[in-house]
Amino acid sequence: MILLLLGDSGFGRVQLRQIRAAMAEGQIAEQRILVVGERAPSLADEPAAHGVQLLAEPGDAYLAKALDGLPGDCRVIPPPIGRHLFARLLAEGSGGRLESPASSFSLPFVRRHEDVLYLSAAAWTCPISCMAPKVCPRIAFARTWHLPSLLRGWAREQGIPAIVFAPRGPASGLESVAAARLQAARRRVGRGGRFLVATAAPCHAAASLLQVG
Repeated sequence: MILLLLGDSGFGRVQLRQIRAAMAEGQIAEQRILVVGERAPSLADEPAAHGVQLLAEPGDAYLAKALDGLPGDCRVIPPPIGRHLFARLLAEGSGGRLESPASSFSLPFVRRHEDVLYLSAAAWTCPISCMAPKVCPRIAFARTWHLPSLLRGWAREQGIPAIVFAPRGPASGLESVAAARLQAARRRVGRGGRFLVATAAPCHAAASLLQVG
């Protein structure tokens, strides 16, 4: 099994420390770690990077060319803040075109930026390490929202298939997507059609429409 961390400094450094801590505490098994990013070698002085392979290459470019050869159980860990990575992976691999969905969502935060619609069920700024527990720590009562379900329901109403990546991870808070899930999505969009493609946590999401063919 491989943990593929697509990040090099800043958040990548924090995520690498989280991975090592989770391994030390037995939350995840000891396994090979590969960090890919343009500045990945800058992590060489990080104690958590001992024995880690550091590859100086843009993470999205590496994933696009290496995805089909990755073992299905490889866990791909995206940056917590960044481009709509998985939608762009599918668009570029299929020759498709991305556009932003209509912003017909009644949520505290709905913003369109170019071909992505960003959504949040929170009217406040959440800490990057929040794991979206059932009881929201900000308001101290049970969470009643779940954006992956909201987006799948919206897609059904529009009569289009939904490809919703809902990254999950161990108790350390690291969120990842299995390479097999990305490989299956790439094959699916390769057959053509119109899709909602989203990356969504319970409280936050980025969504795009992908037209292939």
